[in-house]
Amino acid sequence: MPLKRYKFVVVGGGSAGIISATYLKKYWGDEVEVVLLYDRSIPGIGVGESLTPIIYDYLNYVGITRDELVENVNATVKLGLKFKGWTGKGSEYIHTFTEPNQDYTTLDYNVTSAYDIINNQYEYDITYDDFYFDQCKIPGEENANQSLHIDAVEFSKYAEEKFKDDLTIIDGNVQEVVRDGEDITHLVLKDGQVVEGDFFVDASGFKSILFNNLDVEWEDKSDWLPLDRCIPNPLPYKFDEQPPYTTAEASDEGWILQVPLSDRWGTGYLYSSKFCSDEQAFKNFEKFINVNYDTTLNNTEKVLKFKSGYWKEQWVGNCIAVGLSSGFTEPLEATNIHHTIFQIQEFTRMFNFKVFDYDVRIYNNTMNKFYEDVYLYLRFCYANGRKDTDFWKYMNDNTPKEVVEIEEKISNDIINFSSFRGGYMFSQGNFTKVAYGLGKIDKKRYKEILEKRNMYNQAKSNSSECKTIKSKNRITSVSHKEYINRILGKIE
Repeated sequence: MPLKRYKFVVVGGGSAGIISATYLKKYWGDEVEVVLLYDRSIPGIGVGESLTPIIYDYLNYVGITRDELVENVNATVKLGLKFKGWTGKGSEYIHTFTEPNQDYTTLDYNVTSAYDIINNQYEYDITYDDFYFDQCKIPGEENANQSLHIDAVEFSKYAEEKFKDDLTIIDGNVQEVVRDGEDITHLVLKDGQVVEGDFFVDASGFKSILFNNLDVEWEDKSDWLPLDRCIPNPLPYKFDEQPPYTTAEASDEGWILQVPLSDRWGTGYLYSSKFCSDEQAFKNFEKFINVNYDTTLNNTEKVLKFKSGYWKEQWVGNCIAVGLSSGFTEPLEATNIHHTIFQIQEFTRMFNFKVFDYDVRIYNNTMNKFYEDVYLYLRFCYANGRKDTDFWKYMNDNTPKEVVEIEEKISNDIINFSSFRGGYMFSQGNFTKVAYGLGKIDKKRYKEILEKRNMYNQAKSNSSECKTIKSKNRITSVSHKEYINRILGKIE
């Protein structure tokens, strides 16, 4: 008689669910049965998802190629994010990923970036710059120093179809979560079916179907990030050139997301209900779409509601929460799917088919710090000094102490890796990019620091080497649009 396999039950059929299910199955193979449970009658939201480079950790691990996603889920290449209007009308700056082939050993102390800032050439540092953004080009060879834009709904469908023979897929609606102490013993579905499991993964999005039935406390971060509404609006569009970046454009009440998929813009109007009614938001968004895209809103009534915060414990008994089920941070820097991949990576690395209190504590501490670091960075992006509307006045008159402290540090000192030990997503390069874009860096002070540390000449040499590498990378760059068309079979 064959031994009973360890059984994971993943609740949720969106990107967090399919990523978790396929990763768990790939990691343990025939040692486990992985159930993917979700209600197929509930439609997904596929406006357009902006990702971070961690997506390649997942894709390479489970065996999905970038070309597959371009061909099947309207994917495009992403090299970074453009901030428009965050420091005033007509302003813009970019936050981008590090170019390939750069020597990371020269970057730990951030002195190369400091030199470039001092000499007014920071726009052309080790990261992708205006050359790629303005000319809509991408590196000639795929690498992990870039990311993707995808249709999340189509991605979930594609991944499920690709790996369906490896998973046990159940179409159902969870009506009851049955527990024995902290542990979940089984789920009862609407049709009466009982689904048992050894370990459960809540990937059900904002509903948090499992965690809302556990004894867990919510950490509310709405005072940090008060945005709690989004009007999604997929906008069919024929691109002459394919932008390799996401755009976040500031509005009077928040900001507007613009994600370029191969066949459309995925746009969304993000705002706070404390400062703007739904009716006014629709009017504002309609005006923006009309002025910028010469068309009207496709969505005239749907509003997504959310709340900034996270569960203080994200591993309880025999259940973890991943993605939006674990917490929410607004999509300014594409943290949602990044969270999911990071969470499932950390879980699989420490779990060995038995729940240890030690693992639970370490995991929960790690995830709490992860979320707090993300909130610190996102809130820092709002420290632009604007007070021209009630929303921006609130954001700049109520800056959290932690943000004030790091702003003071970055403005007057060259931050480095040691300032972010234990940080998991954003560190010196990310904060420095935003600080520079917001005009917060004292160049004179930076120069004094480099000279006092006898690092100025070394930083100058590092900068020169980085520029040489950038020049070589440009030679091999290709048109983003031509790459997309080639994969879609539109050109030879």
